[in-house]
Amino acid sequence: MKSLIRRHPWLVSALALATVLSLFFAVRFTIGVVYWSAHHKEPVQAWMTVRYVGKSWGLNPRMINTTAGLPEPVRSHPLTLAEVAKQRGVPVEDVILEVEAAIATLQAGRP
Repeated sequence: MKSLIRRHPWLVSALALATVLSLFFAVRFTIGVVYWSAHHKEPVQAWMTVRYVGKSWGLNPRMINTTAGLPEPVRSHPLTLAEVAKQRGVPVEDVILEVEAAIATLQAGRP
């Protein structure tokens, strides 16, 4: 093994780097699968962003925004539903009801 490392240091280094990167992405993928399988179709709550709701329900967040009449997210800071309600000056329950209605509408339109 040592002779292989001495003869081909760049090749062994590239193989080691590729192995580490593959393991990193495999672990990241596995964690995502486990997390989202446990949070599938989670009830809409005030702390959630529209992106989180969309990911949980398997819907496009932009379509949820459009259907519910919510503002487009700012790239630097996505708003939670509580923050959207505060900006509008309405109770957060009203915004949650709009998002739930948008989810129902979008799911009804699916084949």
